Amino acid sequence: MPAPNVEVPYQEFLRRCGRHSQVVDGLSTVSPRLQRLLAELVMMRLFDDFQEAISGVALRLACGAPYGDGSAPQLLTAAARSTSSARSLYETHGRTGQKRTKWSKVAFINETTKFVLDGAEPFRAACQANSVPISEMQAVRNRIAHNNQNSRTAFRTVVVRHYGASVNSVSPGVLLLSPRFAPTMLERYIASCRIIVRDCSRS
Repeated sequence: MPAPNVEVPYQEFLRRCGRHSQVVDGLSTVSPRLQRLLAELVMMRLFDDFQEAISGVALRLACGAPYGDGSAPQLLTAAARSTSSARSLYETHGRTGQKRTKWSKVAFINETTKFVLDGAEPFRAACQANSVPISEMQAVRNRIAHNNQNSRTAFRTVVVRHYGASVNSVSPGVLLLSPRFAPTMLERYIASCRIIVRDCSRS
């Protein structure tokens, strides 16, 4: 079995981002309503892929795998032997009971990794430095996926940030593809995800 390598989730994420970008490039060939729908589907898939990539990097670091630049992670415990045992380490080490790993917010990432990765670890520092875009992408994703009161409130904050006011006519699809922003917000989110995963893995 090959040794855990942070390049594996990073490169897989780049491939998935490439497919998302291909969908975005082809949106002009369909109707505006379908464009918005497809943009929302891409956003949901992108953020789920992003969480999977972040998780993949963190699990491999817990196994003692070096970063992409060759530097070694500073662990607070013995290195796990596999990614499955790394997941168990994150869920149980230093805890009174099992706590499910969560990767959708920087606060969740810090809570998940705090007993395994040193607080000054580059992975955690990169996540913290990108807390605003991660939170924003989660808010957009959740508004699409759930459309409940909490998700609508969080999404409204994103709209105010970019439009300067709460605009009821701005749906996630409208925000993602609006010509008001160049490149579009969806293209920006894809680029941001690439950069964050790159920085977290030092690839």
